[in-house]
Amino acid sequence: VHKPLSPLTESYRLIRSGILLSSAEHPPKTILTTSMGPKEGKTSTTLNLARILVQNKMKVLVMDCDMRRPRLHTIFDMPNDVGLSNYLSGTTKENILHTIPGGDITIIPAGSIPPNPAELLSSKKMKLLLTKMAEVYDHVFLDSPPIQSVTDALTLSTMVDGTIVVVRAGKTTYEMLESGLKKLHDVQSNILGFVLNARRKRDSMTGYYSGSGYGYGYGYSKYYAKDAKSEETKS
Repeated sequence: VHKPLSPLTESYRLIRSGILLSSAEHPPKTILTTSMGPKEGKTSTTLNLARILVQNKMKVLVMDCDMRRPRLHTIFDMPNDVGLSNYLSGTTKENILHTIPGGDITIIPAGSIPPNPAELLSSKKMKLLLTKMAEVYDHVFLDSPPIQSVTDALTLSTMVDGTIVVVRAGKTTYEMLESGLKKLHDVQSNILGFVLNARRKRDSMTGYYSGSGYGYGYGYSKYYAKDAKSEETKS
C-alpha cells in the first residue's frame, strides 16, 4: 500500500499473475493458503495477495478458517466474538461480513473458538457458504491452520479450486515440506504453487528451503501440539 514500486510489491504482482494464469479456462476463485508450521507468514501473505487483487478492481473475500488460533481480527483490530464458527454452528444470525475501511477487502473473522473446529469446517454448511461466496466475490481466500498436526487445512483443500503453500526460508525444512506435500497429494489437493517467504539474499542454511530471488517468490516447489515423501518438488 505504502510502497507500490518496491521489490516486495512487485513480487506479489508476479504471484497474482501466476494465480490468474494457473487455470486454462478461468482463474481459481476459491483459494486456500496454508503452511507447514506456525509463524511462516501465511496470514500476511493472504492479505497482501488480497490487496494486490483488489488493485485490479476485483472483489475479494478473506475468511479466517483458523478457529484454533485466529489472527485476522487482531490485524484489523475488530471483534471476534461473532464469526465463521458461530455461523457454522448456528449460534448467530448476525452479519459476519466486515469490509475493511479503505481497503475494499471483505473479512470473515474466525469467531468464537469452538470445541470441534474440524467438524465445523468439514460440514455441508461450510461447503454451501463457500459456494455462495464464490458467486458474489471474484476471489475467496481461506486462511487456514498449518498442515502439520491438524487436518483442517487438508479438509479445506478438497473444497477449493487451488491451494497455495507458504514456505519460510530458514524455518521450513525439506522434511516438513515433503511430509506436508504427501498429505496434500493423498487427498488430491490442487497445489497452485509455493510462496517463498523471508528469504535473505545470502541465505545458505543447509537443510532449509531457500530458493532464489526476492524475499517472496512463486514456484511449484508444535503449532497445535498442546491442544511421510512427495513424488517431486519443484522450485
